[in-house]
Amino acid sequence: MRLCLLLLFPIISLQSGDLSPFIRPTRYDLVFDTDFNSWTYSGSVNIQFDVLKQSHEIRLHASETVNISELTVQGVSLNHPLAYLTSRATSLLYGTWKLNYKCKPCSSHRWNTAKDLLIIKLGSALPPGHYVIKSLFSGTVSTKLTGYYRTGYTLAHGGGYVKMASTHLSPDKARTVFPSFDEPQFRAVFSLTVIHPNNLIATSNMPVSKEVLLADGRKSTKFEDTPGMSTYLLAWVQHNFVFEERIIEGVRMRHYARPAYRSVIAEKIEIVGKSVKFYNDFFKIPFPLPKLDTIGIPNYLVGGMENWGLITLTENAALSRPRQRFGSGEIGFRNLLAHEVSHMWFGNLVTMYWWDDLWLKEGMASYLSYPCADSLYDDVKMMDQFMINNWQKAMFADDIITSHPVQMPIHVTSQITQIFDSITYKKGATVLAMMRDVMGEEGFKSGMTHFLNTYKYSTARYRDLLTSMTRYCNNGAELRLLMNSFILQKNYPLIELQILSDKQIRLVQSRYVRDSGMIIKNDISPFNYSWYIPITIVTDSMSYTADKHIMMKEKEMVLTLSKPFKWIKLNSEGKHMYVTHYSSSNLDKTLEVVRENTLDPSLGTMNHRDRAHVICDIFSAAQVKLVPYSTAFEAAKCLREEQHYLPWTLIYKYFKTIRSMIDESWADCYRKYIVYLLLPQYKATKGSKETLVEQLKFEIFMKYARYIRGERKPTIYDGKDLSELVSQYKASAPQERADMDLLVQTSDGAEIELIGNTLLQYPSTSVSVIINFISYYSSVAPDVVWHVYRDNYQVYNDKYGLAQFEYANALKTMTKRQRNSQTIAEIEGFFKDHTAGAGYLGLQNGLEEAKFVSKFKQESEPELKRYLEGQRFCQDE
Repeated sequence: MRLCLLLLFPIISLQSGDLSPFIRPTRYDLVFDTDFNSWTYSGSVNIQFDVLKQSHEIRLHASETVNISELTVQGVSLNHPLAYLTSRATSLLYGTWKLNYKCKPCSSHRWNTAKDLLIIKLGSALPPGHYVIKSLFSGTVSTKLTGYYRTGYTLAHGGGYVKMASTHLSPDKARTVFPSFDEPQFRAVFSLTVIHPNNLIATSNMPVSKEVLLADGRKSTKFEDTPGMSTYLLAWVQHNFVFEERIIEGVRMRHYARPAYRSVIAEKIEIVGKSVKFYNDFFKIPFPLPKLDTIGIPNYLVGGMENWGLITLTENAALSRPRQRFGSGEIGFRNLLAHEVSHMWFGNLVTMYWWDDLWLKEGMASYLSYPCADSLYDDVKMMDQFMINNWQKAMFADDIITSHPVQMPIHVTSQITQIFDSITYKKGATVLAMMRDVMGEEGFKSGMTHFLNTYKYSTARYRDLLTSMTRYCNNGAELRLLMNSFILQKNYPLIELQILSDKQIRLVQSRYVRDSGMIIKNDISPFNYSWYIPITIVTDSMSYTADKHIMMKEKEMVLTLSKPFKWIKLNSEGKHMYVTHYSSSNLDKTLEVVRENTLDPSLGTMNHRDRAHVICDIFSAAQVKLVPYSTAFEAAKCLREEQHYLPWTLIYKYFKTIRSMIDESWADCYRKYIVYLLLPQYKATKGSKETLVEQLKFEIFMKYARYIRGERKPTIYDGKDLSELVSQYKASAPQERADMDLLVQTSDGAEIELIGNTLLQYPSTSVSVIINFISYYSSVAPDVVWHVYRDNYQVYNDKYGLAQFEYANALKTMTKRQRNSQTIAEIEGFFKDHTAGAGYLGLQNGLEEAKFVSKFKQESEPELKRYLEGQRFCQDE
């Protein structure tokens, strides 16, 4: 059946939020007054809005954390209120304040607490026109990781603790701070005034327009109006940092850092400035704001946030020095800044209409950060890193039945945080890179520029992107089908390559998914799990590269090539998202070419990306039992002569996965095989770590070397007994605990339980330590970690249930490491009665992974053990 019979347009969720599309805010005038002693704030907001169609009710967002003392609705030119809500002053206590409201002259009001909605039923219909909501409110500066929250840092040499406050309103946390129309489609101008202690600086999206010293000694800082933007992009930070300033590309740029770290500032400004220049040239649209600041936030859980004009970063990145960043740490730093700067255009200048298109901004930023970083440095090929950090991670995330489409319908706001995952970021980036390869560089850039110019200062959907991009593609309908087949259904293709003659091949596509035995409801696809696939070919006599691809449009196709071949490889340089299964005869010939080019890369018939990709395909075939694991392990012997770090890095992921599944009784056989692969190159490396490429090679070899030393070092307590460390930790202040590392190296279950319970019962100001506990110890004592988590579920869910990536990754790690079927069943039963919040999809993925391990142990492990025994890797040394 031909794919062209299927829908040509994306299937879009009909649910696009909880608010009326006919009531649209145009301007917020916000004032925040924070008491840093009590960690409370009071504020006011005037929200101007337009009614486009007669309405009988007004909906806006306000969560239980926002104590509204007064709210009025009136016409802009009217003095009398159309609706007036007030509460008794004595009822402004958290959890009870909503129960005592009176609504006049409106007919009724109610709160939908599940959706954080305030719904005002009007006594008479509201005609089209201009109106304003005026509200007074108060709240507590949160200890959680989102909304308006408290942070700070400890000065050196007992200098005390510096209090700070910051915001993180993405994706839907503005409603936890002030009444708002808290959905991305509702862009509006923000005028912000912050009242704060005089010893602190207030920084926000726009430049300061006015500062006033108040009678009580505090300061009022007012900022210039923002352009129209979504609520999740609003930000302000109150801090005592120092900064340096430069004008680059006509934009005022500052980087803020703790006073003791002034020396790190110049480098960050230079990198951000060069990134802005790259995107100015790439999009052919000048940076849209007068200034761009970057600032590191202490105890910041996420990597960065693209608040328009004020990028917030983890302090590890913001305060880092070049000599401190090693290997992949340097790569991550470069990508972080390039990623966040790209959002100033793709995400901020143009914003997705609704969260089901989150991938539009995150996938695009995850892709564009690599060519941007590539333009800034010449010491490493960043597209090699793209293959590691996006292509492979997308392949591993999307090969299970509990995966989800890139564009995932969001029906309730609680689902939003669940999609901040590798499918959205990594697969989104990989599919967009495929689009760029098919369109060509200039067509892709032209489509991007058209899209941004068409929808600037507005919102857009996936279909709008397709409309712009297909204008600059030779076959727009074909591009649309390709994109839809990869964006609107989960998983990806498996292509079986059959050799018919020395010039003719047959390709047969099916769905690639690892079989865990897990069954889920509604495992269906609008495309019946078929794809439009750009086929690129490499042979000994010719190549079809991305700009000269062949589009596979059917379940099967026969290709006649122009020249005869001796060997053939699909998917040139592994750029596209599919697995190829080769016949044994062609595979033998192709592997011989891999070996020849490994020994002599100057031959040029198969570069390092293709060499790595061939072996990746074989391991992927073994995972779905198309070939035995012994075939993959034989192919991996090519690594003994491989000098480039990329093949070693990509194959490590498979070795690491297999090591986590095999029984400890024969793990030493596996270790000896790894030693056999590693030693020739490990010795040849000679420990050189001067260049970034050498660091990346050294880094991956050190990961392999763990198999030589053993998975974990002996317990290390720096000469102290664990009980002594625990006692010292308990006796310290929360700020001091943040600088203490209690996650010591141990595999003892009792010690791990003691560490977990101590961290939970004696909180620190570090926002990540108790979630790091899960990730750190799940590999050695997953059952103990589960018991600690289960017994402290409420603490974890309250603190991290809305924390995006980190909570989902932690639950996935904890769950997939379980090997006891009773524990797996217990976890499944537990979460039938308890919500996993943002960790839901991670939990489901982890359960599937755990079941896949069970099948591996039954169906594949015996064969792999026999292979290693036959290869004499199980003999005593």
